[in-house]
Amino acid sequence: MKKLMGFVAAAALVFSSSVMAEFDMEKVYAGGGVAYNSLDVSGPDSAIGFQGFAGYNLNDIVEIGDGIGLAAELGWATSGDFEQCFNFGFGEQCASSSVDGFLATGVIDYAVNDEIKALGRIGFDFGDDDGLVFGIGGEYKVNDQISARAEYLIHDNYKGFQLNGVYYFGE
Repeated sequence: MKKLMGFVAAAALVFSSSVMAEFDMEKVYAGGGVAYNSLDVSGPDSAIGFQGFAGYNLNDIVEIGDGIGLAAELGWATSGDFEQCFNFGFGEQCASSSVDGFLATGVIDYAVNDEIKALGRIGFDFGDDDGLVFGIGGEYKVNDQISARAEYLIHDNYKGFQLNGVYYFGE
């Protein structure tokens, strides 16, 4: 319940009264994709996960500078199943686990040219891996409404490389 309340509080902050007063569906985007994740513990354990997200472009509300954009995103991610095996002298014992959670992040981008943006992200993970999440990446504009993103994200207990498709409703 504590995790759910934290996510609700973050969502309320992201969509505060100042944002909702100027809410414009043309600034909304959504996306999702696949991630290759690894644990921050010894061993080469990795997993294939998935994520989905929705965002809101804040450029008309918060002006940073030429070519720089700001957005707020809410999403959900699962790391996929990590399998860890240990040898206790009487045979190998294995267990699997996944890390799931909601994310509330701010995304800043810089337009390198008309088709390519550099991305930076910072926010919070509300779920099995409560804590700070940040990342870097890039976005390639396929056409006015569709883009492809590649990002490297670091969570408290795992890290991952993501490939996402993004659909912009109002471009």
